Amino acid sequence: MENRTIIMGADPSGFELKNTIKSYLLEKNHTIKDLTESGPIGYCDVGDKVGSIISEHPEYIGFVFCGTGMGVSISANKHKNVYCGVCESITTARFCKVINNCNMMAMGGLLITPFKAKMMVDAYLSANFTEGFSEATPEDLQSGLNSMRQIEKKIYKI
Repeated sequence: MENRTIIMGADPSGFELKNTIKSYLLEKNHTIKDLTESGPIGYCDVGDKVGSIISEHPEYIGFVFCGTGMGVSISANKHKNVYCGVCESITTARFCKVINNCNMMAMGGLLITPFKAKMMVDAYLSANFTEGFSEATPEDLQSGLNSMRQIEKKIYKI
């Protein structure tokens, strides 16, 4: 697994899980930019701040944390070129990358144990878009992503 630059942040309900994942990723020599290093902020602000950076830097990965993962995901997904999946299992963590080419993952600190979160992060980071999904061809998955990008062009008038 290659080392990545990872942008992360958390609200109060996801802060402890974020810190656990941050330490885990640092042990694996990833570069971490923690936008909530000094303390948690509101979930809308977390998603907005991390999503803004990922929107401008497609080479980065984003991890965001709140109580359920939903609030930070909704906020992050307001940015163009951001595909943030809410994940609650190892399978959804892998599939959000394989099927949807998500460049951000959201997790809920009220729902996910630290051990499971580490496994989810590994599954996400080791996955590749269109690889290892037997229910659709790589061409079908790429077509879905292309359709999503067309919707973005319409919304953002780009």
